[in-house]
Amino acid sequence: MEVEAQASPGFDRRWLMLAVTTIGSFMSILDSTIVNIALPSILRGFHANLQSGQLVLTVYLLSLAVVIPVSGFLGDRFGMKRLYIITLICFTAGSALCGFAWNLPSLIAFRVLQGLGGGMLQPLGMAIVYSMITPLERGRFMALLGLPPVLAPILGPTVGGYLVEYSSWRMIFLINLPIGIMNVGLAIYLLKETNILKSARMDFHGFFLAALAFPCLLLAISRGESNGWTSPTELLLVSIGVVALVSFITVELRKREPLLELRLFRNKMFGLAMGMNFITQFSLFGLTFILPLFLQTAHRLTPAQTGLVLLPSGAATWFSMNFSGKFYNRLGPRPLAMSGLIVMVAATGLLSQIDQNTPVLAIAGLASMRGVAMGLCMMPVQTLAFNTVPRDKMSRAPALTNVLMRLFGSSSTAVLTIILVTALQFHGAPAGASITGGTAPIGPMVSAFSDALWAMCAMSVVGVCMAVFLHDEVLEELWHPKLEPVLSAAEDDHLAAAGGG
Repeated sequence: MEVEAQASPGFDRRWLMLAVTTIGSFMSILDSTIVNIALPSILRGFHANLQSGQLVLTVYLLSLAVVIPVSGFLGDRFGMKRLYIITLICFTAGSALCGFAWNLPSLIAFRVLQGLGGGMLQPLGMAIVYSMITPLERGRFMALLGLPPVLAPILGPTVGGYLVEYSSWRMIFLINLPIGIMNVGLAIYLLKETNILKSARMDFHGFFLAALAFPCLLLAISRGESNGWTSPTELLLVSIGVVALVSFITVELRKREPLLELRLFRNKMFGLAMGMNFITQFSLFGLTFILPLFLQTAHRLTPAQTGLVLLPSGAATWFSMNFSGKFYNRLGPRPLAMSGLIVMVAATGLLSQIDQNTPVLAIAGLASMRGVAMGLCMMPVQTLAFNTVPRDKMSRAPALTNVLMRLFGSSSTAVLTIILVTALQFHGAPAGASITGGTAPIGPMVSAFSDALWAMCAMSVVGVCMAVFLHDEVLEELWHPKLEPVLSAAEDDHLAAAGGG
Protein backbone atom coordinates (compact mmCIF):
# COMPACT_ATOMS: atom_id res chain seq x y z
CA MET A 1 0.00 0.00 0.00
CA GLU A 2 1.48 3.30 -1.05
CA VAL A 3 1.38 5.12 2.25
CA GLU A 4 4.00 6.44 4.57
CA ALA A 5 5.32 3.54 6.58
CA GLN A 6 6.41 5.76 9.42
CA ALA A 7 4.89 8.78 11.03
CA SER A 8 5.89 11.86 9.08
CA PRO A 9 7.38 14.78 11.02
CA GLY A 10 4.57 16.33 12.98
CA PHE A 11 1.13 14.90 12.38
CA ASP A 12 0.84 11.27 11.24
CA ARG A 13 -1.41 11.28 8.15
CA ARG A 14 -2.49 7.71 8.82
CA TRP A 15 -4.75 8.96 11.61
CA LEU A 16 -6.83 10.71 8.92
CA MET A 17 -7.11 7.48 6.95
CA LEU A 18 -8.16 5.67 10.11
CA ALA A 19 -10.76 8.37 10.80
CA VAL A 20 -12.28 7.77 7.34
CA THR A 21 -12.66 4.02 7.88
CA THR A 22 -13.93 4.57 11.44
CA ILE A 23 -16.77 6.79 10.22
CA GLY A 24 -17.86 4.14 7.72
CA SER A 25 -17.75 1.34 10.30
CA PHE A 26 -19.62 3.47 12.81
CA MET A 27 -22.44 4.20 10.34
CA SER A 28 -22.81 0.53 9.44
CA ILE A 29 -22.95 -0.74 13.04
CA LEU A 30 -25.18 2.12 14.18
CA ASP A 31 -27.79 1.17 11.59
CA SER A 32 -27.85 -2.37 12.99
CA THR A 33 -29.34 -1.02 16.24
CA ILE A 34 -30.87 2.40 15.58
CA VAL A 35 -33.77 1.02 13.52
CA ASN A 36 -35.02 -1.14 16.42
CA ILE A 37 -36.17 1.89 18.37
CA ALA A 38 -37.96 3.38 15.33
CA LEU A 39 -39.78 0.19 14.29
CA PRO A 40 -43.07 0.96 16.12
CA SER A 41 -43.27 4.37 14.40
CA ILE A 42 -42.49 2.79 11.02
CA LEU A 43 -45.26 0.22 11.49
CA ARG A 44 -47.77 2.90 12.47
CA GLY A 45 -46.78 5.05 9.50
CA PHE A 46 -47.27 2.22 7.00
CA HIS A 47 -50.19 0.57 8.84
CA ALA A 48 -48.24 -2.70 8.94
CA ASN A 49 -48.17 -5.52 11.48
CA LEU A 50 -45.17 -6.56 13.55
CA GLN A 51 -44.55 -9.77 11.59
CA SER A 52 -44.16 -7.85 8.33
CA GLY A 53 -42.20 -5.09 10.03
CA GLN A 54 -39.60 -7.52 11.39
CA LEU A 55 -38.37 -7.90 7.81
CA VAL A 56 -37.01 -4.34 8.03
CA LEU A 57 -34.58 -5.62 10.65
CA THR A 58 -34.07 -9.11 9.23
CA VAL A 59 -33.15 -8.26 5.62
CA TYR A 60 -30.40 -5.89 6.79
CA LEU A 61 -28.94 -8.64 8.97
CA LEU A 62 -29.12 -11.16 6.13
CA SER A 63 -27.51 -8.76 3.65
CA LEU A 64 -24.60 -8.27 6.03
CA ALA A 65 -24.22 -12.02 6.42
CA VAL A 66 -24.03 -12.53 2.64
CA VAL A 67 -21.47 -9.85 1.76
CA ILE A 68 -19.06 -9.92 4.73
CA PRO A 69 -17.46 -13.29 3.78
CA VAL A 70 -16.74 -12.15 0.20
CA SER A 71 -15.25 -8.77 1.18
CA GLY A 72 -11.70 -10.13 1.39
CA PHE A 73 -11.71 -11.54 -2.15
CA LEU A 74 -13.32 -8.44 -3.66
CA GLY A 75 -10.80 -6.20 -1.89
CA ASP A 76 -7.92 -8.22 -3.31
CA ARG A 77 -9.39 -8.38 -6.80
CA PHE A 78 -10.53 -4.77 -7.27
CA GLY A 79 -8.54 -2.82 -4.68
CA MET A 80 -9.66 -1.99 -1.14
CA LYS A 81 -9.96 1.76 -1.64
CA ARG A 82 -12.06 1.40 -4.78
CA LEU A 83 -14.32 -1.22 -3.18
CA TYR A 84 -14.63 0.81 0.03
CA ILE A 85 -15.84 3.85 -1.91
CA ILE A 86 -18.32 1.75 -3.92
CA THR A 87 -19.77 0.13 -0.81
CA LEU A 88 -19.93 3.48 0.98
CA ILE A 89 -21.89 4.96 -1.95
CA CYS A 90 -24.17 1.92 -1.93
CA PHE A 91 -24.79 2.27 1.81
CA THR A 92 -25.40 6.02 1.59
CA ALA A 93 -27.75 5.68 -1.40
CA GLY A 94 -29.62 2.86 0.35
CA SER A 95 -29.99 5.01 3.46
CA ALA A 96 -31.39 7.93 1.47
CA LEU A 97 -33.84 5.67 -0.36
CA CYS A 98 -34.97 4.18 2.97
CA GLY A 99 -35.69 7.69 4.19
CA PHE A 100 -37.90 8.34 1.16
CA ALA A 101 -39.61 4.90 1.13
CA TRP A 102 -43.31 5.15 0.25
CA ASN A 103 -44.47 1.82 1.70
CA LEU A 104 -43.15 -1.14 3.67
CA PRO A 105 -42.09 -3.29 0.66
CA SER A 106 -40.03 -0.41 -0.75
CA LEU A 107 -38.39 0.15 2.65
CA ILE A 108 -37.49 -3.54 2.89
CA ALA A 109 -35.98 -3.49 -0.62
CA PHE A 110 -33.89 -0.40 0.16
CA ARG A 111 -32.71 -1.96 3.43
CA VAL A 112 -31.24 -4.81 1.36
CA LEU A 113 -29.25 -2.25 -0.67
CA GLN A 114 -28.16 -0.52 2.50
CA GLY A 115 -27.04 -3.82 4.06
CA LEU A 116 -25.12 -4.94 0.97
CA GLY A 117 -23.06 -1.76 1.21
CA GLY A 118 -22.84 -1.56 4.98
CA GLY A 119 -21.74 -5.16 5.42
CA MET A 120 -18.35 -4.61 3.81
CA LEU A 121 -17.52 -1.24 5.38
CA GLN A 122 -16.11 -2.61 8.62
CA PRO A 123 -14.01 -5.54 7.29
CA LEU A 124 -12.67 -3.40 4.42
CA GLY A 125 -11.88 -0.56 6.81
CA MET A 126 -9.99 -2.92 9.10
CA ALA A 127 -8.07 -4.45 6.17
CA ILE A 128 -7.06 -0.99 4.92
CA VAL A 129 -5.83 0.05 8.36
CA TYR A 130 -3.92 -3.17 9.05
CA SER A 131 -2.21 -2.95 5.67
CA MET A 132 -0.67 0.43 6.51
CA ILE A 133 0.59 -0.21 10.06
CA THR A 134 3.13 -2.64 11.46
CA PRO A 135 2.40 -5.12 14.30
CA LEU A 136 4.19 -2.95 16.87
CA GLU A 137 2.02 0.04 15.91
CA ARG A 138 -1.33 -1.71 16.21
CA GLY A 139 -1.80 -1.03 19.91
CA ARG A 140 -1.79 2.75 19.56
CA PHE A 141 -4.07 2.73 16.52
CA MET A 142 -6.52 0.23 18.00
CA ALA A 143 -8.36 2.70 20.25
CA LEU A 144 -9.93 4.49 17.29
CA LEU A 145 -10.34 1.30 15.26
CA GLY A 146 -12.24 -0.34 18.12
CA LEU A 147 -14.52 2.64 18.78
CA PRO A 148 -17.43 1.78 16.41
CA PRO A 149 -18.29 -1.69 17.77
CA VAL A 150 -18.17 -0.35 21.33
CA LEU A 151 -19.94 3.01 21.04
CA ALA A 152 -22.39 2.47 18.16
CA PRO A 153 -24.61 -0.09 19.98
CA ILE A 154 -24.85 2.28 22.95
CA LEU A 155 -25.58 5.38 20.88
CA GLY A 156 -28.14 3.64 18.66
CA PRO A 157 -31.07 3.76 21.10
CA THR A 158 -30.19 7.30 22.22
CA VAL A 159 -29.89 8.82 18.76
CA GLY A 160 -32.84 6.83 17.44
CA GLY A 161 -35.00 7.76 20.41
CA TYR A 162 -34.39 11.49 20.03
CA LEU A 163 -34.87 11.47 16.25
CA VAL A 164 -38.13 9.57 16.48
CA GLU A 165 -39.41 11.64 19.40
CA TYR A 166 -38.54 15.08 18.05
CA SER A 167 -38.48 14.54 14.29
CA SER A 168 -39.47 11.48 12.23
CA TRP A 169 -38.37 7.89 11.81
CA ARG A 170 -37.20 8.88 8.32
CA MET A 171 -34.41 10.94 9.88
CA ILE A 172 -32.66 7.84 11.23
CA PHE A 173 -31.90 7.02 7.58
CA LEU A 174 -31.56 10.51 6.12
CA ILE A 175 -28.96 11.49 8.73
CA ASN A 176 -26.58 9.11 6.92
CA LEU A 177 -26.80 11.13 3.68
CA PRO A 178 -24.61 14.16 4.58
CA ILE A 179 -22.23 12.00 6.63
CA GLY A 180 -21.93 9.45 3.83
CA ILE A 181 -21.31 12.09 1.13
CA MET A 182 -18.65 13.71 3.30
CA ASN A 183 -17.01 10.34 3.96
CA VAL A 184 -16.96 9.46 0.25
CA GLY A 185 -15.09 12.70 -0.45
CA LEU A 186 -12.65 12.05 2.38
CA ALA A 187 -12.08 8.48 1.19
CA ILE A 188 -11.31 9.63 -2.36
CA TYR A 189 -8.85 12.23 -1.12
CA LEU A 190 -7.19 10.51 1.85
CA LEU A 191 -7.15 6.75 1.24
CA LYS A 192 -4.46 5.11 -0.87
CA GLU A 193 -5.18 2.17 -3.13
CA THR A 194 -3.89 -1.27 -2.19
CA ASN A 195 -2.21 -3.72 -4.51
CA ILE A 196 -4.71 -5.31 -6.91
CA LEU A 197 -4.35 -9.07 -7.32
CA LYS A 198 -5.80 -9.85 -10.74
CA SER A 199 -4.90 -13.49 -10.21
CA ALA A 200 -7.25 -13.77 -7.19
CA ARG A 201 -9.90 -16.41 -7.79
CA MET A 202 -13.45 -16.40 -6.52
CA ASP A 203 -14.36 -19.37 -4.29
CA PHE A 204 -17.88 -19.97 -5.63
CA HIS A 205 -18.41 -23.18 -3.67
CA GLY A 206 -17.48 -21.42 -0.45
CA PHE A 207 -19.63 -18.40 -1.30
CA PHE A 208 -22.70 -20.55 -1.98
CA LEU A 209 -22.30 -22.46 1.29
CA ALA A 210 -21.57 -19.28 3.25
CA ALA A 211 -24.65 -17.60 1.74
CA LEU A 212 -26.66 -20.52 3.11
CA ALA A 213 -24.95 -21.07 6.46
CA PHE A 214 -24.50 -17.61 7.95
CA PRO A 215 -27.87 -16.04 7.04
CA CYS A 216 -29.74 -19.15 8.22
CA LEU A 217 -27.86 -19.30 11.51
CA LEU A 218 -28.13 -15.56 12.17
CA LEU A 219 -31.83 -15.58 11.33
CA ALA A 220 -32.44 -18.62 13.55
CA ILE A 221 -30.53 -17.09 16.46
CA SER A 222 -32.11 -13.65 16.18
CA ARG A 223 -35.71 -14.88 15.78
CA GLY A 224 -35.62 -18.03 17.88
CA GLU A 225 -37.45 -16.51 20.83
CA SER A 226 -40.23 -14.95 18.75
CA ASN A 227 -40.68 -18.01 16.49
CA GLY A 228 -40.22 -20.58 19.24
CA TRP A 229 -37.00 -22.57 19.40
CA THR A 230 -38.78 -25.84 18.54
CA SER A 231 -41.02 -24.44 15.79
CA PRO A 232 -40.76 -26.06 12.32
CA THR A 233 -39.35 -22.84 10.84
CA GLU A 234 -36.68 -22.59 13.50
CA LEU A 235 -35.67 -26.24 13.22
CA LEU A 236 -35.44 -25.94 9.44
CA LEU A 237 -33.23 -22.84 9.65
CA VAL A 238 -30.93 -24.44 12.21
CA SER A 239 -30.69 -27.68 10.21
CA ILE A 240 -29.84 -25.90 6.95
CA GLY A 241 -27.43 -23.58 8.71
CA VAL A 242 -25.53 -26.33 10.56
CA VAL A 243 -25.26 -28.64 7.52
CA ALA A 244 -24.13 -25.75 5.31
CA LEU A 245 -21.64 -24.58 7.94
CA VAL A 246 -20.05 -28.02 8.32
CA SER A 247 -19.85 -28.32 4.52
CA PHE A 248 -18.39 -24.83 4.29
CA ILE A 249 -15.64 -25.61 6.81
CA THR A 250 -14.79 -28.86 5.01
CA VAL A 251 -14.59 -27.15 1.62
CA GLU A 252 -12.64 -24.11 2.85
CA LEU A 253 -9.93 -26.17 4.54
CA ARG A 254 -9.22 -27.88 1.21
CA LYS A 255 -9.23 -24.72 -0.93
CA ARG A 256 -6.00 -23.08 -1.99
CA GLU A 257 -7.73 -19.66 -2.07
CA PRO A 258 -10.64 -19.99 0.37
CA LEU A 259 -13.33 -17.39 0.86
CA LEU A 260 -12.60 -17.24 4.59
CA GLU A 261 -9.12 -18.14 5.80
CA LEU A 262 -10.14 -20.73 8.42
CA ARG A 263 -6.57 -22.05 8.56
CA LEU A 264 -5.76 -19.08 10.78
CA PHE A 265 -7.18 -21.19 13.62
CA ARG A 266 -4.15 -23.46 13.33
CA ASN A 267 -2.35 -20.79 15.34
CA LYS A 268 -3.30 -21.46 18.96
CA MET A 269 -3.11 -17.81 19.94
CA PHE A 270 -5.52 -16.80 17.17
CA GLY A 271 -8.00 -19.47 18.30
CA LEU A 272 -7.62 -18.41 21.94
CA ALA A 273 -8.10 -14.76 21.01
CA MET A 274 -11.29 -15.59 19.08
CA GLY A 275 -12.58 -17.55 22.07
CA MET A 276 -11.96 -14.56 24.29
CA ASN A 277 -13.60 -12.33 21.69
CA PHE A 278 -16.77 -14.37 22.21
CA ILE A 279 -16.55 -13.66 25.95
CA THR A 280 -16.03 -9.92 25.45
CA GLN A 281 -18.84 -9.82 22.88
CA PHE A 282 -21.09 -11.67 25.34
CA SER A 283 -20.31 -9.00 27.92
CA LEU A 284 -20.62 -6.11 25.44
CA PHE A 285 -23.94 -7.23 24.00
CA GLY A 286 -25.05 -8.20 27.49
CA LEU A 287 -24.53 -4.61 28.56
CA THR A 288 -26.39 -3.16 25.58
CA PHE A 289 -29.22 -5.70 25.89
CA ILE A 290 -29.74 -6.36 29.61
CA LEU A 291 -29.34 -2.87 31.08
CA PRO A 292 -31.56 -0.97 28.60
CA LEU A 293 -34.28 -3.56 29.11
CA PHE A 294 -33.94 -3.31 32.88
CA LEU A 295 -33.96 0.50 32.94
CA GLN A 296 -37.00 0.72 30.67
CA THR A 297 -39.04 -1.90 32.54
CA ALA A 298 -37.98 -1.53 36.18
CA HIS A 299 -37.23 2.22 36.16
CA ARG A 300 -39.67 3.22 33.40
CA LEU A 301 -37.08 5.27 31.52
CA THR A 302 -37.58 6.20 27.87
CA PRO A 303 -35.12 4.84 25.26
CA ALA A 304 -33.52 8.26 24.97
CA GLN A 305 -33.09 8.54 28.76
CA THR A 306 -31.70 5.01 28.86
CA GLY A 307 -29.11 5.92 26.25
CA LEU A 308 -27.96 8.88 28.34
CA VAL A 309 -27.49 6.59 31.36
CA LEU A 310 -25.32 4.20 29.34
CA LEU A 311 -23.40 6.85 27.39
CA PRO A 312 -20.67 7.30 30.05
CA SER A 313 -19.84 3.59 29.76
CA GLY A 314 -18.96 4.12 26.08
CA ALA A 315 -16.68 7.02 26.98
CA ALA A 316 -15.06 4.93 29.73
CA THR A 317 -14.42 2.13 27.24
CA TRP A 318 -12.77 4.49 24.79
CA PHE A 319 -10.45 5.97 27.44
CA SER A 320 -9.43 2.54 28.72
CA MET A 321 -8.80 1.37 25.15
CA ASN A 322 -6.44 4.31 24.70
CA PHE A 323 -4.68 3.35 27.92
CA SER A 324 -4.29 -0.30 26.95
CA GLY A 325 -3.14 0.72 23.47
CA LYS A 326 -0.44 2.96 24.93
CA PHE A 327 0.92 0.23 27.22
CA TYR A 328 0.35 -2.84 25.05
CA ASN A 329 3.92 -3.02 23.75
CA ARG A 330 5.29 -2.65 27.28
CA LEU A 331 3.01 -5.07 29.12
CA GLY A 332 1.69 -7.46 26.49
CA PRO A 333 -1.87 -8.83 26.28
CA ARG A 334 -1.97 -10.99 29.42
CA PRO A 335 -1.91 -8.41 32.28
CA LEU A 336 -4.19 -5.99 30.44
CA ALA A 337 -6.79 -8.61 29.51
CA MET A 338 -6.70 -10.25 32.95
CA SER A 339 -7.10 -6.95 34.82
CA GLY A 340 -9.98 -5.96 32.54
CA LEU A 341 -11.80 -9.25 33.03
CA ILE A 342 -11.30 -9.16 36.81
CA VAL A 343 -12.85 -5.69 36.89
CA MET A 344 -15.62 -7.07 34.66
CA VAL A 345 -16.34 -9.85 37.16
CA ALA A 346 -16.55 -7.35 40.04
CA ALA A 347 -18.74 -4.84 38.16
CA THR A 348 -21.12 -7.50 36.84
CA GLY A 349 -21.40 -9.11 40.26
CA LEU A 350 -22.39 -5.74 41.76
CA LEU A 351 -24.86 -5.12 38.94
CA SER A 352 -26.54 -8.44 39.72
CA GLN A 353 -27.62 -6.92 43.07
CA ILE A 354 -29.52 -3.94 41.63
CA ASP A 355 -33.30 -3.66 41.79
CA GLN A 356 -36.06 -1.18 40.98
CA ASN A 357 -34.97 1.02 43.92
CA THR A 358 -31.31 1.28 42.96
CA PRO A 359 -30.44 4.90 42.00
CA VAL A 360 -29.93 5.36 38.28
CA LEU A 361 -26.61 7.13 38.91
CA ALA A 362 -25.32 4.05 40.73
CA ILE A 363 -26.29 1.89 37.76
CA ALA A 364 -24.54 4.33 35.40
CA GLY A 365 -21.42 4.14 37.59
CA LEU A 366 -21.34 0.34 37.52
CA ALA A 367 -21.96 0.35 33.76
CA SER A 368 -19.01 2.73 33.37
CA MET A 369 -16.90 0.40 35.50
CA ARG A 370 -17.75 -2.36 33.04
CA GLY A 371 -16.85 0.02 30.23
CA VAL A 372 -13.35 0.46 31.66
CA ALA A 373 -13.02 -3.32 31.90
CA MET A 374 -14.18 -3.76 28.32
CA GLY A 375 -11.58 -1.40 26.92
CA LEU A 376 -8.80 -3.06 28.89
CA CYS A 377 -9.54 -6.55 27.54
CA MET A 378 -10.96 -5.96 24.05
CA MET A 379 -8.05 -4.05 22.53
CA PRO A 380 -5.23 -6.37 23.64
CA VAL A 381 -7.11 -9.49 22.53
CA GLN A 382 -7.91 -8.00 19.12
CA THR A 383 -4.34 -6.79 18.63
CA LEU A 384 -2.95 -10.20 19.59
CA ALA A 385 -5.27 -11.93 17.11
CA PHE A 386 -4.06 -9.83 14.17
CA ASN A 387 -0.42 -10.11 15.25
CA THR A 388 -0.69 -13.84 14.54
CA VAL A 389 -1.91 -13.29 10.96
CA PRO A 390 0.72 -13.64 8.18
CA ARG A 391 1.16 -10.57 6.00
CA ASP A 392 -0.20 -12.29 2.88
CA LYS A 393 -3.41 -13.22 4.73
CA MET A 394 -4.08 -9.80 6.26
CA SER A 395 -6.64 -8.74 3.62
CA ARG A 396 -8.75 -11.84 4.37
CA ALA A 397 -8.55 -11.91 8.19
CA PRO A 398 -11.03 -9.04 8.86
CA ALA A 399 -13.75 -10.85 6.89
CA LEU A 400 -13.35 -13.91 9.13
CA THR A 401 -13.30 -11.93 12.37
CA ASN A 402 -16.32 -9.84 11.35
CA VAL A 403 -18.38 -12.94 10.51
CA LEU A 404 -17.49 -14.36 13.92
CA MET A 405 -18.38 -11.09 15.64
CA ARG A 406 -21.84 -11.10 14.05
CA LEU A 407 -22.40 -14.69 15.16
CA PHE A 408 -21.04 -13.96 18.64
CA GLY A 409 -23.27 -10.92 19.10
CA SER A 410 -26.45 -12.61 17.90
CA SER A 411 -25.85 -15.79 19.89
CA SER A 412 -25.10 -13.75 23.03
CA THR A 413 -28.42 -11.94 22.79
CA ALA A 414 -30.24 -15.24 22.17
CA VAL A 415 -28.62 -16.94 25.18
CA LEU A 416 -29.41 -14.03 27.49
CA THR A 417 -33.01 -13.96 26.23
CA ILE A 418 -33.40 -17.67 27.02
CA ILE A 419 -31.96 -17.10 30.51
CA LEU A 420 -34.38 -14.22 31.16
CA VAL A 421 -37.44 -16.16 29.99
CA THR A 422 -36.51 -19.33 31.90
CA ALA A 423 -35.54 -17.49 35.08
CA LEU A 424 -38.76 -15.44 35.00
CA GLN A 425 -40.84 -18.62 35.15
CA PHE A 426 -38.51 -20.21 37.70
CA HIS A 427 -38.96 -17.28 40.09
CA GLY A 428 -42.73 -17.60 40.07
CA ALA A 429 -44.01 -15.31 37.32
CA PRO A 430 -47.44 -16.39 35.99
CA ALA A 431 -47.62 -18.19 32.65
CA GLY A 432 -47.57 -15.78 29.74
CA ALA A 433 -45.83 -13.01 31.72
CA SER A 434 -43.49 -10.98 29.52
CA ILE A 435 -40.69 -8.58 30.41
CA THR A 436 -40.84 -6.70 27.11
CA GLY A 437 -44.64 -6.64 27.21
CA GLY A 438 -44.62 -5.09 30.69
CA THR A 439 -46.71 -7.89 32.23
CA ALA A 440 -44.01 -9.49 34.40
CA PRO A 441 -44.26 -8.91 38.20
CA ILE A 442 -41.43 -6.74 39.47
CA GLY A 443 -40.02 -9.32 41.92
CA PRO A 444 -39.54 -12.23 39.49
CA MET A 445 -38.39 -9.78 36.80
CA VAL A 446 -35.60 -8.36 38.99
CA SER A 447 -34.54 -11.90 39.94
CA ALA A 448 -34.45 -12.90 36.27
CA PHE A 449 -32.19 -9.95 35.43
CA SER A 450 -29.95 -10.92 38.35
CA ASP A 451 -29.62 -14.48 37.01
CA ALA A 452 -28.69 -13.19 33.55
CA LEU A 453 -26.01 -10.93 35.04
CA TRP A 454 -24.62 -13.81 37.08
CA ALA A 455 -24.33 -15.80 33.86
CA MET A 456 -22.33 -12.93 32.34
CA CYS A 457 -20.20 -12.85 35.49
CA ALA A 458 -19.46 -16.58 35.16
CA MET A 459 -18.49 -16.08 31.53
CA SER A 460 -16.02 -13.38 32.56
CA VAL A 461 -14.47 -15.78 35.12
CA VAL A 462 -13.87 -18.22 32.26
CA GLY A 463 -12.22 -15.36 30.38
CA VAL A 464 -9.84 -14.69 33.28
CA CYS A 465 -8.71 -18.33 33.16
CA MET A 466 -8.19 -18.16 29.38
CA ALA A 467 -6.22 -14.90 29.66
CA VAL A 468 -3.53 -16.69 31.67
CA PHE A 469 -2.34 -18.36 28.47
CA LEU A 470 -2.12 -15.23 26.29
CA HIS A 471 1.23 -14.23 24.82
CA ASP A 472 2.29 -12.22 21.77
CA GLU A 473 5.27 -13.61 19.84
CA VAL A 474 5.85 -10.25 18.14
CA LEU A 475 6.40 -8.61 21.53
CA GLU A 476 8.45 -11.51 22.83
CA GLU A 477 10.88 -10.96 19.96
CA LEU A 478 11.04 -7.28 20.92
CA TRP A 479 11.69 -8.05 24.59
CA HIS A 480 14.55 -10.54 23.99
CA PRO A 481 17.74 -8.78 22.80
CA LYS A 482 19.10 -11.94 21.20
CA LEU A 483 16.20 -11.87 18.74
CA GLU A 484 16.54 -8.19 17.80
CA PRO A 485 18.01 -8.84 14.32
CA VAL A 486 15.11 -11.19 13.55
CA LEU A 487 12.61 -8.61 14.72
CA SER A 488 14.24 -5.86 12.68
CA ALA A 489 14.04 -7.97 9.54
CA ALA A 490 10.39 -8.74 10.19
CA GLU A 491 9.64 -5.10 10.84
CA ASP A 492 11.48 -4.04 7.69
CA ASP A 493 9.36 -6.52 5.77
CA HIS A 494 6.15 -5.05 7.22
CA LEU A 495 7.27 -1.50 6.58
CA ALA A 496 8.25 -2.30 3.02
CA ALA A 497 4.83 -3.88 2.44
CA ALA A 498 3.08 -0.87 3.98
CA GLY A 499 5.09 1.44 1.77
CA GLY A 500 4.26 -0.40 -1.41
CA GLY A 501 7.42 -2.48 -1.65
